[in-house]
Amino acid sequence: MENWLFTGKSDKRDLLLYICKVLSGSGNRVLLVDMTDGKKYRYLIGEMKASLPITEFCGFDICDNVSIAEAGHYDYCLYDLETLQFGSRELWEGADAVLWVTSYDRYEVESSAEWFAHLFLRWPQLKDLEIKPVFIRTFDGFLNADYIMGFVEHLPVYWSGQAVQIPWSETNAIVQMENEHAQSLRMRGISRAYKKALMSLIVDLAGWSGSLTKKALRMAERKRA
Repeated sequence: MENWLFTGKSDKRDLLLYICKVLSGSGNRVLLVDMTDGKKYRYLIGEMKASLPITEFCGFDICDNVSIAEAGHYDYCLYDLETLQFGSRELWEGADAVLWVTSYDRYEVESSAEWFAHLFLRWPQLKDLEIKPVFIRTFDGFLNADYIMGFVEHLPVYWSGQAVQIPWSETNAIVQMENEHAQSLRMRGISRAYKKALMSLIVDLAGWSGSLTKKALRMAERKRA
């Protein structure tokens, strides 16, 4: 079982949902755990109760709370983690990958830095954590990845690898909004740059070959939500 923690105050639901669809489309059992402020995923799947039990959605499962035993039934567990509860220390220590997903929005960047500072105050043992940066909704301008990383360079972490960047696209935003209102998960129509970033992340995280990942992505595109 692989545990991947996706941190940061930016809305990253579309990214995690697409990754889950690609992974599950290749026959893997995938669980997405909603640890966002306000439990955002329940709106997507039409479950408006205070808690979200394990629920099937477009070929994989989503919930807002899971035990270690339950998580053990899955090949991949992805956590969208932004609450100040942080999960458990065991979750962090057992994570196979930790990612920081953020836009260039200053509030989202600086609030993420504060969030990590609180995390290390709570569990100093997590210092020197290895984290991969992922920048979403980027654009051409004087703002760039190096500039944004300056806001978090004081944190006691090791920033691993080259940052993944997903440029902003009106088409991507349209697909995401239409999916949310249709309570579906269509991938056809997202930009080529987004697909390239998805493949790069899955190759890096899951250790899949480029050809296998490309095939899985095409299957996910063809599969009806």
